[in-house]
Amino acid sequence: MDPEGKRESVLLVRAGGRACAIPLSQVIETLRPLPTTPCAGLPPFVLGGAVVRGAAVPVVELGAFLGVAPAPATRFVLVRCGARPAALAVDSVTGVASIAGGDRTATALLGAADGGAIEALGALDGELLVLLRAARIVPDGAWRAITGQEDVA
Repeated sequence: MDPEGKRESVLLVRAGGRACAIPLSQVIETLRPLPTTPCAGLPPFVLGGAVVRGAAVPVVELGAFLGVAPAPATRFVLVRCGARPAALAVDSVTGVASIAGGDRTATALLGAADGGAIEALGALDGELLVLLRAARIVPDGAWRAITGQEDVA
């Protein structure tokens, strides 16, 4: 969401009943939920790891990440987190939209709490819309726990 009036194509999802937008440039694909293996020591919103196309990826329960009670995931959204993929467990995928600038001043207050994962706040059809920055959703230590590899930005 660009405050200068530029539009951005996003994937619209619901997580814990909250409307969220993920830039299409960060979305790899959507898929049915896969079996997830828990890993010790991860934040509660990281469900563990799943094998997607032969690779271990962290699975983040997006509703729990946003601090709302999550509903059972009906879809995984595979996103680019820097150089690696991660899966976001969401209630539903509701469509694709082109959205305009959001309120970036409000995100300055949220930045410390969410690690910078919320890019902007906006509104869509009279509802609060949270635009996410996928690269910031998975905590640094989760990569090593899930994949056994060093962190990659």
